[in-house]
Amino acid sequence: MLINMDKASVGMKQIAAEAGVSMMTVSRVLRNEPNVAAATEAKIRAIADRLGYKPNRLVRGIQSGRSGIVSVVMPAGHAIAPVILEGAYDYFDEKDMIMALDLVHGHYGEKAVAEQSKVINRLLESRVDGFILLPVNEEASPLYFKEVIDRKIPLVLVDRNTTHFDADFVGIDDFAGGYEAARVLAGNGCKNAVLISTGDFVSTSRLRSEGFKAGLKAFKLKLTADVDVSNVSNIADVVGHKLVTDFIDHELAKRQGQFDCVFGIADRLAISAWHSCQRLKLQIPQQVKVVGFGALNLRDPRVALSSFDQEPYQVGRNAAKLLVERIEQGPWKRRPKAQTILSMPKFVEGTSCPAVNG
Repeated sequence: MLINMDKASVGMKQIAAEAGVSMMTVSRVLRNEPNVAAATEAKIRAIADRLGYKPNRLVRGIQSGRSGIVSVVMPAGHAIAPVILEGAYDYFDEKDMIMALDLVHGHYGEKAVAEQSKVINRLLESRVDGFILLPVNEEASPLYFKEVIDRKIPLVLVDRNTTHFDADFVGIDDFAGGYEAARVLAGNGCKNAVLISTGDFVSTSRLRSEGFKAGLKAFKLKLTADVDVSNVSNIADVVGHKLVTDFIDHELAKRQGQFDCVFGIADRLAISAWHSCQRLKLQIPQQVKVVGFGALNLRDPRVALSSFDQEPYQVGRNAAKLLVERIEQGPWKRRPKAQTILSMPKFVEGTSCPAVNG
């Protein structure tokens, strides 16, 4: 392969000389730093593009003390993880940073916790500038993250927060989403609700359930049944397990005629409820309204579910932005106060429940 040596040897000194500015000004432009006149920035970038300038990441890393690499650690198979990753990647790409991805097999349980801990320790030896982490253990003690904190490496949690460790967190307002589900169902004239959840095992289920129950009380709906599917299957595959489908069939069948709406804290649970209602010859939405959570494309052409969009792409971007801000602040003398960024989930109307105004 032939290499253009003229372009290969292009440096900031050459760009500065041609642009008639200092090397410091060139450096600030190429690092996307502010406070450079627009005309000067455009001139420098045009010269750099024409000369084929490529920054030396190794040299830049030595000078700045940063590798330019950030890591995102996600459970494999998590429903919204791919879109979170897309949002984070796009933001890091705009900042000319490299995003490394590590996957943890499983969402919960001792094996997943051990694997995530191993991944974190491995990445600490790889000089990453910061982490985005979707935790598999919400009950983790501060000791779980001790080495990350001791090394003053920025960490941002997404989707699920931890109970005993105070960290930067980006997600959605699950409580508000559950409350809004009750408001939508009440606005459609519903009186008797069934809640289908995975219990208190994860914060997303707990908070959506709590919000929904608070909404039922506020809008004067009766909770006919609180169906906890984690009782019948291992939590790791609770949402899609056939035992869960059969359990939902059983719970709705024994309450036929006693409910006119169903809220599933995850789309797959709501879709299972949809099919259960159809097997009971209940018309949707005329006799029963069904609302889910996630607004996921689950490739079921038979179901056009009304649901709540978690906007995972924006969650990813917001997490990446917060992480970059923490990195640019540099090593802290005193650990900064944790910041929480929550987005309000948006109702997406399908055929299972109409939207309401307000």
